[in-house]
Amino acid sequence: MNSAALTVLACPRCHSRLEPAAQALSCLDRGCGFRAEIRDDIVCALDSSDSSSFFDAHHDVMTHGSEQANVRGAFYKPQTVALLDRLAGAKVILDIGCGPRLPYKRPLQALVLGVDPSLESLRENHDVDVRLYACSANLPVASGSIDAIVCFYSLHHIVGKTVKDNQELVRRTLAEFARVLAVGGGVVIFEVAPWWAASAVQRIVWNAARRILGGKLNMFFWRKRQLASLVSTTFPSASTVESFTFHVPALTMFPPAFAIQQLRLPRFLYPFDINMYTWQSGRNDAP
Repeated sequence: MNSAALTVLACPRCHSRLEPAAQALSCLDRGCGFRAEIRDDIVCALDSSDSSSFFDAHHDVMTHGSEQANVRGAFYKPQTVALLDRLAGAKVILDIGCGPRLPYKRPLQALVLGVDPSLESLRENHDVDVRLYACSANLPVASGSIDAIVCFYSLHHIVGKTVKDNQELVRRTLAEFARVLAVGGGVVIFEVAPWWAASAVQRIVWNAARRILGGKLNMFFWRKRQLASLVSTTFPSASTVESFTFHVPALTMFPPAFAIQQLRLPRFLYPFDINMYTWQSGRNDAP
């Protein structure tokens, strides 16, 4: 672990600095007692009780699905173009849900931290400088140390056992974004937002479906207004949330869920908008 990486890592519990030990990082606050093992060059900062095997179990099929031409054309190619300008000048980038590889070209001089709940994805990812097996709601990252946060279709995977749990976990995640982002730093989130009818059905049936399916149901989608409201209440220094919708030809076919490759839908039957959300932390205008 190089010195540059150590300066941006912190205890996910108390946010104190971490110090290297034998194949581990330990919290400098001895009363805290947090210790993250380093395995396969991955900082394991996720408690076993918080881990989920869904992403490891579906790692291969989801990776294959995201690389299909129609999927990349709809969900990734125009998005990466839009992202490039927003990463210009960023020295430290945090990618939430980094997966096995980055879908965008990283700035050459930037230090990139990748967070993911899948050890298999992290083992394959050599695009990031620091690989973090961690929870987005408890980031092992120092306060005010990040210039840009990137999130490709990860928020809808942050779920608990109820809709209320989902809201609280996303609220905590956004609050962590606010904590780790440097003054003037920016957030760029790519997400799919359900149309009104799909959102209403989701809210009615989600709790019951989760009880029946358990961890197999690992998605909950946020409408644009809902996400903006969560940002405003958890990110008090944020500028206005800007959004942009990417348009895809109506007959473009792709799987509505990457883990279910055999199912294909044309764009006009896919009841979601493909959106980009951006905002900045408040700037310090003091002389």
